[in-house]
Amino acid sequence: MEPRPSVTTTPVDWSDDLLPPPFANTDRPGLLDAYTSLLAEPDTGRELLVLLDGCGTELLAQHRALTPTLRGLESESRSVRTVAPSTTATAMVSLHTGCAPAQHGVFGYRTFDPSTGDAVHQLSGDGVLRGEDWMPRPGLAERSGRRFIQVAPARHGRSLLSAMAYRGWELVPHGKHDRADVAVRALRRGGDSAVVHVHLDDVDHAGHVHGIDSDTWREALAAVDAELGVLLRRAPAGTRVRIIADHGMVDTDPEHAVELDQHPRVREAVQAIAGEPRAVLLRAPGHDPVHVAADAQELLGERGLALTTDQAVAAGLWGEAGTALDERMRGRAGDVVILARGRWTIQCERLRSPKDSALIGVHGSLTSAESVVPLIQLVI
Repeated sequence: MEPRPSVTTTPVDWSDDLLPPPFANTDRPGLLDAYTSLLAEPDTGRELLVLLDGCGTELLAQHRALTPTLRGLESESRSVRTVAPSTTATAMVSLHTGCAPAQHGVFGYRTFDPSTGDAVHQLSGDGVLRGEDWMPRPGLAERSGRRFIQVAPARHGRSLLSAMAYRGWELVPHGKHDRADVAVRALRRGGDSAVVHVHLDDVDHAGHVHGIDSDTWREALAAVDAELGVLLRRAPAGTRVRIIADHGMVDTDPEHAVELDQHPRVREAVQAIAGEPRAVLLRAPGHDPVHVAADAQELLGERGLALTTDQAVAAGLWGEAGTALDERMRGRAGDVVILARGRWTIQCERLRSPKDSALIGVHGSLTSAESVVPLIQLVI
């Protein structure tokens, strides 16, 4: 095997195509306070919370002609940063708790379980995690006496994500075509202090399967905008509304995938992989993370940025810059993180499900297309 190149522990050189970490320079991403700020408001008055899954600011700006409802709300809209990684599981828990990922411990679509070293699905829990044990930080309903109602498919009530983000919420299930109707009824029947949450995830699903440069994705965006219009027209007068996206999206293809096992030392060191295709976490027990990150960077070149967990913490990737992860959270984050640049994804066929490499629309990294989202607040 070739000798290992020299390594350093100098600060990370963030490239122009990646935004600074969300918590760099004492910053605080605006997504953290988008929902929890309602706790400081009067307990009377209905609240409608709408999550536009996958609808980043840049994507909406590029498709204004398809979104007359959102276009009409531009005066009430501002752009904010989401958390890292820019993905639903992490952002959803941050929205509902006001906590940084370093505090709540959801480091992506899959996160390492320190007790086993395995990467565990953060939407389902893979049947091995309990929400209140895995993420004990209190959410909105646990911090308020108001009535909180989650409008979602019935199956979501059994998910790990709901057990983390929606503890104390009533689940009111909707069918395939009645989501807006169910949400409006929940607002009316919930009383004058009800808080109703609706997750519009159609755009995200269409992007993953078909890509953002597809008729299917554009049709999904137009349909979600129309559904949002129905919600706003039919919600009771005086309802306070907060609309936010969790992340944006970029398209990729198989020619833009970096296979980690192409580097022999990376293959030897890495025993488990978690995170996202564009924000990968690596476990390399028994190996120096500095050397593993350097080897990964040698493989990546300009296609991504590899850094140790210590470097990520110092830079403010998951929480206040320089604030150390506690032992439990450190075990969840692994040893090395890779952030993809451009349209690239990072994969390891030896360790990851083939389903991940089949995605066309992807997210998780720090490009502005993935990391900047709209926040809209209004009173009907």
